[in-house]
Amino acid sequence: MRTQETMPHLVLDDLRRAVDDALAAGDVEAALDAVRPQARAIAAEHGDAFRELISRIPETAWQHDAGIASAMGASYRAAGSPSGSSAIGYFHAAEAALSEGPRSADPDRVAVWLGHAAALRSLGRLDAAARYVQRTRDLDGPGSVLSVPVRVELGARSTLESGLIDLHLGNVDAARRQLEFAHGLAPENLTRAERIECLGGLAILEYFQAHLETGAAYARAARELAAGTDLLASGYGAAALLAETLFALDRGDLDTAATTEAELLAAAHRADWQPFAFVVAGMRRFSLGLPAEALDFLQRARQGFRTWSPAGLGLGGEEFIRAWILITLDQGAEAWEILRRLDPFEHHVLCPARLVALLRLGHGDLRGATAALRDCEELGDDHAPRTMIDVRILRAAIELARGESGLADVMFDRALATVARTGARSSLGMIPRGTLARLAERSLERPHSEEVRALLRDVLATADGADGEVEALSHRELLVLAKVEKGSTVAGIAAALYISPNTVKTHLRRLYRKLGVATRADAIRKARSLGLGPPVTRDSPD
Repeated sequence: MRTQETMPHLVLDDLRRAVDDALAAGDVEAALDAVRPQARAIAAEHGDAFRELISRIPETAWQHDAGIASAMGASYRAAGSPSGSSAIGYFHAAEAALSEGPRSADPDRVAVWLGHAAALRSLGRLDAAARYVQRTRDLDGPGSVLSVPVRVELGARSTLESGLIDLHLGNVDAARRQLEFAHGLAPENLTRAERIECLGGLAILEYFQAHLETGAAYARAARELAAGTDLLASGYGAAALLAETLFALDRGDLDTAATTEAELLAAAHRADWQPFAFVVAGMRRFSLGLPAEALDFLQRARQGFRTWSPAGLGLGGEEFIRAWILITLDQGAEAWEILRRLDPFEHHVLCPARLVALLRLGHGDLRGATAALRDCEELGDDHAPRTMIDVRILRAAIELARGESGLADVMFDRALATVARTGARSSLGMIPRGTLARLAERSLERPHSEEVRALLRDVLATADGADGEVEALSHRELLVLAKVEKGSTVAGIAAALYISPNTVKTHLRRLYRKLGVATRADAIRKARSLGLGPPVTRDSPD
């Protein structure tokens, strides 16, 4: 295959003239011959125009043409086109036309199946899309009649599609292998639209690695490739715009994030990236201190993911951000209900343990906060670098509250080194500003590179006037809290813990003060928001 960039220049107007001339001469087959070599590329870039062009050709001439029918289906992913569900009928028609064909039709079968997979992915039907990709691989086995050039082209397209499906599912290792393979074969084997989507997927993967510069280079390449077309304003360009918005948020560049978010929301409309775009829009509003608006966008994302099968990484991201917002709104019980059912994804690219630790740290449960991060720390270098920054920032805050200042300093300095190197500053907002300021003041007394020292000065300027710490609960106070949650009376607590009723009352007064509550009911609500009770009794496991 020759891509649109390497074939002789032929603009859409030239193609229209070629088709009109052939039809005027009564040569329908010549009209189809003019369209076939570039149908898929033209359909992706000029969806409405391509459908109008094909409508000039008698339907009886192309209704059994798998290539044209497949391109008609693909045209619904172009900018400004109707819902992608409109494409499914064309792919079914193309498959029906090929169902009884000879083995020589296998290249057309594979092309149709891959187009069908992309259409299903754009609708969030990931399992069904993956099955179509697998069908193409099964066909390219022993006894295959596919030529080497065709196998290479279809291999590039199938790995691109599979890589994007794996990215949605959070299978980041498989996604990286496949997207890098497709990218390597892209210039001669993928259309410009497919290359842009591949670059966007790779940019998102670099975000997980905290490789902001490398990711930004992929996104820039996508922009350059889309120049002069509407591809960046379509579902093909949405992944690159999503990555650009995430990079801007990570750097704290909210003005750039606002610009790219507007482009993203327009490009992702009715595409598989739309619910992701709503999640990122929610993240930006959370960064601006607009939690109500953030939750509204997250609700829109959640509604979009309801039709997905499975929902994958996107819904996990929505639940993570929603839980974080609820924590900041002191709705810990609601946040806990989300976090207790949210599992980490591969390499903890999305890791609820960070928020569990934050929730428990904020209420003085230092033991619980430490335990929440245990699996993250055991992963070590296998942990996603982007989220490991959060883990180290949290551990520094926990150890500072515990009085282990040496360990707190080590964790904070390791996090700072990564932040300074990558520019991923959003992790610094993971802990209370007062804690961050104390850690920064201590760190500024130690030797650092000029980049780290500049970062510390920025942190202290931002944290100026921040509130102090939430005072940690003692182990005995946690035990009393667990008994309160069970409904025990003062006398019952005293008997269970072998202390006097007056001592219980003292613990309760301190407990209420530290939690910022005035009644047992409020204390129980706080306890449930932490998931306390059995985990902190004498006879429970750690």
